[in-house]
Amino acid sequence: MMTSKELARRLSELADTFHVVGASAALWHDGTLVKAETGTVNVVTGAPVLPDTLFAAGSVTKVFTASLAMALVDEGLLELEAPVQTYLPDFTLTNAERSAAISVRMLLNHSSGLPGDYMPDLVPGDDVLERLMRELTSLPVTGTPGGRWSYSNMGMSTLGRIIEVVTGERYHTALSRRILEPLGLNATADAEELLLRSTAVGHVVDPATGNASRVPRLRAWPENGPAGSRLWLDVEALVKLGRMHIDGTTPDGHRILSREALHKMRQPQFDDYWGCFPMYVNYGLGWAIVREGDDPVLSHGGANLGMHSNLYVIPEQKAVLAVLTNSTTGFQLYTELCERLLKECFDVSSPAPSYPPEPSLKVDNEQFTGVYESPNGQVSVEVHGGRLHLRTTPSPALVAWERLMGGASGGGRPLPLVCIDSELRRFSLDIGSPGAHRAVQFYDPGADGRPTLVRVGTLYERTL
Repeated sequence: MMTSKELARRLSELADTFHVVGASAALWHDGTLVKAETGTVNVVTGAPVLPDTLFAAGSVTKVFTASLAMALVDEGLLELEAPVQTYLPDFTLTNAERSAAISVRMLLNHSSGLPGDYMPDLVPGDDVLERLMRELTSLPVTGTPGGRWSYSNMGMSTLGRIIEVVTGERYHTALSRRILEPLGLNATADAEELLLRSTAVGHVVDPATGNASRVPRLRAWPENGPAGSRLWLDVEALVKLGRMHIDGTTPDGHRILSREALHKMRQPQFDDYWGCFPMYVNYGLGWAIVREGDDPVLSHGGANLGMHSNLYVIPEQKAVLAVLTNSTTGFQLYTELCERLLKECFDVSSPAPSYPPEPSLKVDNEQFTGVYESPNGQVSVEVHGGRLHLRTTPSPALVAWERLMGGASGGGRPLPLVCIDSELRRFSLDIGSPGAHRAVQFYDPGADGRPTLVRVGTLYERTL
């Protein structure tokens, strides 16, 4: 079993390698917990990362939201197959028929077609999710609800609003009362509480020089709270959530989720999943799935304003691994650390990435060319030098988010597409750095035989 001393050594070495300002990691296995931390919470103050330092959960919050929703399913307050309009009668986007077809399950498994990264950055307030639902009325549903996986922050925020309606409580109040407090978690979405505790702030890191600077805002996009913009926690809190997903109970035996709910959350939802995250083989309800079958491996990563987080749960082996970082290079740290520990301790490996063959498979270029749109922005598929290229034009809000995360949008210039499966219309997008590719897939041919959808992380629908 890994020791705290060895975990600390590895965490510190990887933080140096990837210029991560501060990080915390924990590994729990069948009753034994080891923890480690390194670095500082803030390059300006130099305050150290402590065992109970709070970091942004980011999109790992989606596991919390899904857990809360499934607890309400257990109570009979929520039905997975019920239309969203059962709970939100005024829920309508610009496509009325598609809006009516969206179910609670589709929100949980990311197949609703709701916007992926719509971020109006609304004024904070208790009614922010209620106001968000009014904002959505001017946006489209992309594709046929339930048909395709398309990662959606708005799906989770809509689920958060449903939770408010069925519980009669604000989302964060319901989350605290039904999940955070019973599990005894050092976690909060309250800004005043963050001021009173050891709290990490995000940093933008130049990977070439290692220079780090604080992000200009600690928190943003309150309407994305259920999807990951508001929750802060320490690494042991993340482990405790993972432990609950092994048998559904707290350490003192209080049941949070039924075994049936746990089983449903782990079940693969798609026959043809091939998403933008190559480390996953499928998606469940709130969970990404690294390995299917009788010995499943569950995971979810997160990012939020210069921070990166990750959580792994191996229920059959009674194991949980969690990492929190406060740097834009934290993704590299947690990927390297988790890959090593999962393999060494539990014989778990991430799925092999799909590398493009040489040469690219031949396709009819004109079949794929065109303009595809969603609230995320626009995707243009073009031919240059006889090869397919993909050009992205992110929405202004998405550009602003990427800048706050320390990255560039990548929009504006066409990048080459390499066909790796002509029958399934699967491509690899060369994003410009050695070995770095993104999965791209075209779907649902129309009457002319040309695809009507393309997925580049989220779905975009052909408009030209």
